Amino acid sequence: MLREDSTSMRGAGAMIAGLGPLEAAVMEVLWRAPEPLPVRGVLEGLTDHEVAYTTTSTVLENLRRKEWVDRERIGRLWFYRPLRDRSTHAAEVMHEALTGSRDSEATLLRFVDTMQPEDVRALRALLSEVPGEEEP
Repeated sequence: MLREDSTSMRGAGAMIAGLGPLEAAVMEVLWRAPEPLPVRGVLEGLTDHEVAYTTTSTVLENLRRKEWVDRERIGRLWFYRPLRDRSTHAAEVMHEALTGSRDSEATLLRFVDTMQPEDVRALRALLSEVPGEEEP
């Protein structure tokens, strides 16, 4: 069974495929938030970036158009929430890389070769739980 590890910050601050640095930082703020945030809440979460309120608002609207976030009007404010969690996005990127390769077995092998030992152990444990064909 797959689970979201909300305590893991490995990869925090890393680039997110298809997004610019500020867009990625905004997504990190939204992924960490326990509930939807208004523009001001996102801005306050951008501790490593000095940006204006209007810039943050524009970035959120760009992310909404790219279908990364959704918004809901509460009173006079828009509140933003991510449309997918960090793990779902990472899985989508890995799936695209695998399906885009000409040799998925070689691609998987190279990927596993670069994994940390604890990630290899986690992968083995997850694969042992997958129902499917038995090994000969």
